[in-house]
Amino acid sequence: MKLAEMLDTSTSYIGEIEICAKVPSMGMVEKIAEALGIEPFRLFVDDRDRIGGDAPAGGSCLEGLTAPERQELARRIIARISSEVEQILRPENSGGPL
Repeated sequence: MKLAEMLDTSTSYIGEIEICAKVPSMGMVEKIAEALGIEPFRLFVDDRDRIGGDAPAGGSCLEGLTAPERQELARRIIARISSEVEQILRPENSGGPL
């Protein structure tokens, strides 16, 4: 609830992100990372491998996914990132032609 308040969003949206039902925009990823005081890429890194296998509290939402579900999640993340990159690269969003 506190994170949702900090981000001025609903607790249900944060919950959907936590269970991998929603893929946040890059802007929301940046806001979440800032609120947590970490670099954005840390939200996508499983630190258990680096720190000796200790799982963070709550585990990863990826652990319970089947291979097809992981593929679908990856597809959705790539589509979201691609869409945002396309918006950034549109000529009307830049100072001139690319």
